[in-house]
Amino acid sequence: MDKIEEWIKNNPGIFGKIISVVCLVFGICLIVGAVKDWDWLYAADKHYQNNWGMGQVSRYLGRGNARIIGGVGGIIFIAIGCILIYGAFFKTKT
Repeated sequence: MDKIEEWIKNNPGIFGKIISVVCLVFGICLIVGAVKDWDWLYAADKHYQNNWGMGQVSRYLGRGNARIIGGVGGIIFIAIGCILIYGAFFKTKT
């Protein structure tokens, strides 16, 4: 962990670019998964787990609602990713 923290402190620009692209790609995957009804993403979990994912949302609210939530969440992640990409790649340093 110390090496990772040190790398982040030494390379904040690269780390910001990585995070922004990951947010954008994650949002795209959520939307594509909702449209194509990916079973691995939206299948209801068979048992309770301590972490919340789309499978738990499908289990408690239904698969259709989970797909809607995933689509809206994907739009939010794409918006955040675009804002971060603008800041990381295009904003000029003064």
